[in-house]
Amino acid sequence: MELTIDYECPQCKSSSHQRLSDISPGKIRKCARCGSPLVLTIEGLRGFERALHAYCHP
Repeated sequence: MELTIDYECPQCKSSSHQRLSDISPGKIRKCARCGSPLVLTIEGLRGFERALHAYCHP
């Protein structure tokens, strides 16, 4: 199972799924649709928390 985290574009509201292994500190992620910087939201963090729990406790 690959762990992912969801980001939301504040401009066009589209979602982007990023693999945890591809995320590095300070790297700016951009929306594939409009090019705006993506924002990590509370919902994205909660989804990651659920995925991490399921990954650690199958």
